[in-house]
Amino acid sequence: MRPKLSSAILSTAAGFIFFWHAGVSDAQLILATGEDAGITEDGLHRVDPLIMEAAWVRPDFDLSGYTRILLMPTAVQFRDVTERSLDARTRAMTEEFPLEDERKEWLRRIWREAVERKFAQEDSYELFQGVDSNVLVVQGFLVDVVSRIPPATSGSAFTYVSNPWSVSVVLELRDATTAELLARTIDRRNARGLLEVGAVWHQTEDLVRRWAQVMADRLDQLSDLGGRDSVTPEWAR
Repeated sequence: MRPKLSSAILSTAAGFIFFWHAGVSDAQLILATGEDAGITEDGLHRVDPLIMEAAWVRPDFDLSGYTRILLMPTAVQFRDVTERSLDARTRAMTEEFPLEDERKEWLRRIWREAVERKFAQEDSYELFQGVDSNVLVVQGFLVDVVSRIPPATSGSAFTYVSNPWSVSVVLELRDATTAELLARTIDRRNARGLLEVGAVWHQTEDLVRRWAQVMADRLDQLSDLGGRDSVTPEWAR
């Protein structure tokens, strides 16, 4: 069974409403207060966008006690795009195209592999398979995936694609012993450029690796904000 994306992820990713904050916590995070606190339905508070563009954390956010990470299965959610027959005129006017099921499975697979490969190289935390008080659960999603890649048509030798992908890269952190959600980040990424349609799929694998890097970067930032010592531990030296 594929991991199900929560309504909180989808609604937050769709909204991207920015809030300015006042007040500082023990973890030196500036959080919102009052009616415009930017609190999600699962109790996370918006981090000042001057610190992180789109991040939400618990008010008592603290990662200082975590030394290991448990990497959970990834998931991919695609934007619903209605399938329809296209002629030359409507094809030129269409911006979003549905993906075949096998392409969706392919993207899920290379996303999972890219995330696993990236976090296997993580040197700030030890990868761990199990539950303990010092284990941080890490999970990554691609949300609202949009394909601008038109289907292949007979008789078209050179078809070009402009700005082939848009995705939201979502990172969630949870406590391993309680499953309590600690933080979430969301980054919208738009692949820009003009590519020959046959080359798009090869370029997509490189893009997916970059999206996995976004997750790793956000984990590092949250670790710093959460008061975790950024010095490489002895076991990773």
